[in-house]
Amino acid sequence: MNTNTDSVTPAQRIDFQAMGTSFFCILVGADEEICDPIYSLANELESKWSRFIPDSEVMVLNNNPDSMHQVSDATLRLVNEMKLGFELTQGIYSANILGQLIDLGFSQSRINPENVTKWNANTKTSADLSDVVIDLDTKSVSVPSGVALDAGGIGKGLAADLMSDYAMQLGAMGVAVFAGGDVAVKGMSQDATGWKVNISDPNNVENFIDSISMSRGGLATSSPMGWKIGSSHHIIDPRTRRSSDSDVLQATVIAQNAAQAEVLAKMCVILGAREGISKIDSLGAAALIVDDTNQVHTSENWETYK
Repeated sequence: MNTNTDSVTPAQRIDFQAMGTSFFCILVGADEEICDPIYSLANELESKWSRFIPDSEVMVLNNNPDSMHQVSDATLRLVNEMKLGFELTQGIYSANILGQLIDLGFSQSRINPENVTKWNANTKTSADLSDVVIDLDTKSVSVPSGVALDAGGIGKGLAADLMSDYAMQLGAMGVAVFAGGDVAVKGMSQDATGWKVNISDPNNVENFIDSISMSRGGLATSSPMGWKIGSSHHIIDPRTRRSSDSDVLQATVIAQNAAQAEVLAKMCVILGAREGISKIDSLGAAALIVDDTNQVHTSENWETYK
């Protein structure tokens, strides 16, 4: 996937690495001074959410269960998006997968193998995301024993959402934030006709299988073909507590924001192509799914973005 950057309206572009992936941001009608704060926000969010940083807010919650801990507004939003995603998908998406990732060998960072996830409060439980408590008045969160949150893909999607919000607050006329497979767009595009996003072929990322245009909202692409260790990959089916085993090679979803699109893309990978498209149609989102025979499936709403 990539974003078309043919310029009409003057724009700034910044490229950087954060959260274990490549980011780039296109800022339309913005002063160059906006770039540094946007870059700083990405690094700040990583410091709050990374499972490879022992004192990140997420890992403090995971390693100090059954007690309320005050967190930043960004982390409060992250946990709320996790709970909403769990409810929206009836548990098919779950951020409570850290234990399974560790068990399957995904405890080390792909960027720096010296960074290792340490979940010291690991224990068996029947609790899940619905048991995570959020207190908006005190801006506090409590994670029950045995539950461990992983920001993962939803963190990248939410980072794109928050960075695009911040860019608009700082005076940009429009912005597109690309975070790995996730995109958040707001405001005026460079040619004022919408933000154009190309969808990559899962078998060859240099080729594109489709192209859409967005004026606002979020898009996310998820695939089990990326991070693998042996026969396992990083997308966990919470029903089996193992790597998902469906016919989906890649799922791309368009939703009201990138965090929600990320949740729904993961749901599609876990459910499979046919059931995933059916669920997307029922939720009013849009999706393109490539199955393991390289057949492309699209939802009813997909054509509205063409």
